[in-house]
Parts: sequence; structure tokens; C-alpha cells
Amino acid sequence: MEPIAPRAEVTVYSPLFSPFRQQLQGTAVSIGRASDCSIPVKDRYLSRKHAEIVADNGSWMLKDCGSANGTYLNGSRVERDHPLRTGDRIRLGDTEIVFETAEHNTDRMLAVADTSPSMTISIPVNEIEQPGARADTGGDLEKLKTLNLLARELIEDRPTEELFGFIVDRVLEHTQASRAALGLLGPDGKSFVNVEVRRQDRTDASELRISHTVLSEVVEEKRALAFMDVSIDEKLSRAQSIIMQGIRSILCAPLMIGQSVVGVLYVDYLFNQRKISEDDVRLVAQIARFAAIKLETTRLREEAIQKRIMDEELKTASMIQRGLLSPAPTGVTGYTFSGANRPCRTVSGDYYDFVRRPDGRIYFVIADVSGKGITAGLMMAGLQASFRIFSRNDPSPAVLISQLNDALKDTLPQSKFVTLFLGRLDLATGMIEYANAGHTPPLWVRKDGVEELGETDLVLGIVTHADFREHKLQLAPGDALVLFTDGVTEAENDGGEDLGGLEHVARRLATMHGADADDLTSAIESAVFAHVGDVPLADDVTLLVVSRNR
Repeated sequence: MEPIAPRAEVTVYSPLFSPFRQQLQGTAVSIGRASDCSIPVKDRYLSRKHAEIVADNGSWMLKDCGSANGTYLNGSRVERDHPLRTGDRIRLGDTEIVFETAEHNTDRMLAVADTSPSMTISIPVNEIEQPGARADTGGDLEKLKTLNLLARELIEDRPTEELFGFIVDRVLEHTQASRAALGLLGPDGKSFVNVEVRRQDRTDASELRISHTVLSEVVEEKRALAFMDVSIDEKLSRAQSIIMQGIRSILCAPLMIGQSVVGVLYVDYLFNQRKISEDDVRLVAQIARFAAIKLETTRLREEAIQKRIMDEELKTASMIQRGLLSPAPTGVTGYTFSGANRPCRTVSGDYYDFVRRPDGRIYFVIADVSGKGITAGLMMAGLQASFRIFSRNDPSPAVLISQLNDALKDTLPQSKFVTLFLGRLDLATGMIEYANAGHTPPLWVRKDGVEELGETDLVLGIVTHADFREHKLQLAPGDALVLFTDGVTEAENDGGEDLGGLEHVARRLATMHGADADDLTSAIESAVFAHVGDVPLADDVTLLVVSRNR
């Protein structure tokens, strides 16, 4: 008989949602964008079925399922099935998964079993406040005392991870239960993603189980439940772990936020302890309500703090990026230059730059990194560094683009690419040498009209050692070369209509022969923002203009 893989769980971290834990069940756990995966993650860089964690010969193995962007284990790409150990970190796109076996971590295990115990007490949560059927008030006074004490203990703010254990410790103390557990439900409402378990007997390392029947009743019917003398239940008696633990009574109550059940509070008692009453069920349900409120307020507080930190970091990143965008050259006899960038988010994935050579020639470049936000901004910064370094040797534009492509191919994720237009202007003659790597065609403003420079080659970052064609144009006095990213031509208004493509921009520039670079830039920006109105930009808007005035 093949050895059974040890119990294990994973913690999933993604910029798209809050971290969650999930127990590994069955012999194969699939991860990917598809909704039918065991762990569905809507990360755009994941394949539909990206990877699997499979049980194999008494251990867990990581398997890449032929994903486009690869699966990485502790920083190394997975080329073949690889065994997993506690603490291993799995990277898939922007998502990280931490693997952990449960053999030495019973404080996080709350398994869902197939047993169906017979219910003894069931109280809807909207009736919890009503007193139990008792002639005296001693039980109510004792319950109130316990709740008041717990409320005082929960006043102090604690981190979420610490708060889970603290709540379960207090529950164990105040209820005098044998075991207590707090579990948050996953998106399916049928499994747990975050669990803390505590035991009176510190030497007890047994697995704690909750039946599908109990979980369904608590979650779907929103009830607090009690099951007494479960050892005599025929089905539950066959669960050997329960028999050995000698459990007599179980209580379970929902953790509710508004009208939604987000988790459960579970306690159980051994044979030699007192019999469970309806007041006990109401007490556990009230504690569950306190716990849910505290967990939710803590989550909201931490999210607010994290958002403030992120906002400050984004502001700092935006300031740094603004410093990276080179100011347009000034005081150049016979020429004017302009560069402008309007990010749709705090940080932009667009890039423009100017580098003036000692011999009087000027390199200029405009680029658009696929995607938006921080990731695109980081790649933009790397592109700028490479451009500044390679341009020092004064290569031709085609050679320089080829060098940039090789550098980007080594660092860009497989799902990313860069469009780029690069030129070199000879100030003495007005001659521009240029090459285009899949970028939006620039417009050449001439005396007799506006010409689209449509020749283009492959985008950067796709293949190594690509060849790029070089072209030339002669700027006459009054001519200008206008470059921009597709955020200009594809800017949408509130009706979803874009600006009208290159033809619209060309018509706007047709009467502006002889204008300086700033006026040309302002004309395009005015057209874009008049078109979009109050609608936020859907993409970064970046322009670069080289104008020969005489």
C-alpha cells in the first residue's frame, strides 16, 4: 500500500486579495486561473492550469503543468517534479504560495470530516439574545460576566495573526473546554483558509475534525449548534480519532459579518466534563459574535494602515520616477524639444528620454512597457538605465535598440514586452536616424502635410538577437517629429469612443508647421483631455517632440 502524504496546507499571497490558508485535500491540488482549479487565482500571468501539488509516495510534489510563465520554487524555475518541504515558497506570476506540513503544526489543523452526528441543540443566530429556558438567572449572570471580561480583554489592538491565537486562548479559558478552534472559511464556504486550535492538554497532538453536516448547518442555516454524547452515534463512532479522544460534547457557532458567515468557532468537551446546556450554546455564539467583530475591525484597521503605507510608497515612487524622466534639452540653437508624461495611475509604465552627445548629436527615445503600475514602472527604470549606459558608446539607433532588446530579454517576465522608438538627431544637418520596435508610428509634420512613419519591427523582450532596420529623415526648417504612446490615440470618453486614431492627431497638427515643441505638445494634450472630459485616463499618455525652427 502506497504511503499516505502528510497533512499539509498552503498560504496564498497575492496583490489581488488578502492572504489565505488552504488545506491540501485529495491526491492532486491544481493551481491556475481556471475557476475549476482547487486553488483558483485570477492572476493574469498564470495559465488556466498552471501547476499542481500532488501526493506521491508519502510526500508532496510540485509539478509545473506546462505554464507559459513558469513555476518557481525558492527562486529556481521548476523543470521537473520537485519534492516539497515545510517553508518552501512557490512563485507563480505575481502570486506566492508558502507550503507547510501539519505534522508539527496541529494548532492550525481543522479538518472537515464525512461524519454526520445527531444534533441536540440548534439555535438560529437571530435568537441568540433570547434567554434559555431556565428558572433561575444564575446562568445568565455568569454568562454576562464572562462576556464582559472577554470584551475588556479584546479592547487592546493586536496584529491579526496574533489576535487569532489570543481569541482561541481566551475561549479555552472562559469555556473550560477540552479543545477550541477558530477557523475562517475559504471562498467555497466548505473549507478553511485560516485556523487556530488550542487544547487544555498540551501533549494532545490529535487532529480536530468538524463534520460536513455541522459546517453546512452553521454556515448555510446560520445556527449555533450542540451535539452531545457523540460517541454513541453509529457513524461518528467509526471515526477512530474521535473514539480515542473520548469526546462527549461539541459546540459550534458561526462568525458573522453582517449577514454573511465568514468562519466558525468550535469547542468540545471530554466525557468526564459537565453536560452542555442551551446557555452554553448561547455563550459560545455570543463569543463568536465578539470574535467576528474584533477580527473584522482589526482587518479593516490593518487594511487602512497598509493603504496609507502603500499610498506613501506610491507617492515616493512617483516622485522618483518623475526624476528619472529627463528634462527636454533647452537652449539648442535652431531646435526646441518637449517631453510630457501623464500617468493613468500614480506610477507610469511609459518612458521618454533625451541624451545629448559631446559631438552635438542628440539621442531621443519613447517607450511603452506592457501593463501599468509598479511592475511596469520598475521595468521602465531598468530600461532607462540600459539606455543611458549603451548610448555612451554612440551606437547607431538600430544597434542601440538591439542592445536594449538583448538586455530586456534577460530580465523581462515572459508575459511582458516593450514598444520603443529611438532616434538620433544631427543638430548640424537636421538629419534623424531612427528605428522602431513595434511602437505607435510617429508623425512627421512637414510644410506640405503630416506624414505617418509606419515602418516598424518586432517589439522588445520577445526574442534575443533580433535585427532592427534603420531609417532616415531630413528635418527641414519648420518641420517637427511628434512621438507618442497609444494612450493618446486610444484615449476614451465616457461613451467608450477613442480619440480617433492617428488620423485625428494628424488633422490636429496639419496647420501647425513651424510651431515649437511645447506648442505641439500642448495641442495634442488639449485634444486628448477635451475628448476624455472627466473620465479618468485608462492608459498612460506620453509625448516627445523634436522641432526644427530654423
